Amino acid sequence: MSELIRLAAELERKVREADEAHEVADRLWSAAEVLLDEIRAISSLLSELRFDIDGYVADNDYPAVERSAYEIRGVTDADRLLPVLRQAMLLLALRDGSPLPQPDALDSLPEVAPTEASHPVLSLDELLRDSDQELKSTEESLRRIWCGDDDASELEEHLHDAHIDAVRDRATRAGRQLMELCGYISEELCPSLVGSTESGRTDDALLALAAIDLAGKEAPKAYKVYEAALSEQYERSPSSLGSVGEQLTAFESWIHTI
Repeated sequence: MSELIRLAAELERKVREADEAHEVADRLWSAAEVLLDEIRAISSLLSELRFDIDGYVADNDYPAVERSAYEIRGVTDADRLLPVLRQAMLLLALRDGSPLPQPDALDSLPEVAPTEASHPVLSLDELLRDSDQELKSTEESLRRIWCGDDDASELEEHLHDAHIDAVRDRATRAGRQLMELCGYISEELCPSLVGSTESGRTDDALLALAAIDLAGKEAPKAYKVYEAALSEQYERSPSSLGSVGEQLTAFESWIHTI
């Protein structure tokens, strides 16, 4: 009888230990998934920003475009994401029974060489150069069309409209540069970060995060280009900015009355 009691107690102990082990495993799984979800969310957050920016640019809503640019930076900031990645990699290794990463392996990001960085970049000089080339081509076409002796006034009007369109197109292209940046990070870089993290490839995950961080730093720079282009559009043709132009014009008029 005593042997039966002993065996029953031993079985109970093993069941209790197994339950505790399952509970620990479940906790590890849940904690790892929470961190992985935060990493996975980068892509969807950028996709939402991309959609929003499209509307903001169309409405010339420059404060919203500026806010979005800094949101892109926040979503991709390695100072925020590296601790998340570090904890995720450690928990995944514990959960899966894999070797733990070296203590200092997740402390910093590798350098991304300029030749390896392929995120979209648009400088103000490049924007103006491309716009001037397109405008020159448009002007040449207009001069060929309106070349009669009585076409001078028509030509002048069309050239004026072409210049306004060129200025407007510059601002639009500069704003949509932020959309391209969101798309590139979301579609090209985020899958690499998620895949390498889930599979425990530490070096690849760090390199992907470094590329995301570098690309995200481009967002505030892209906004500055947009701001310069939109300012020129306002100076040339306030009415082309719609309600935003009307508000700015009214504000300027009010300032001059003070």
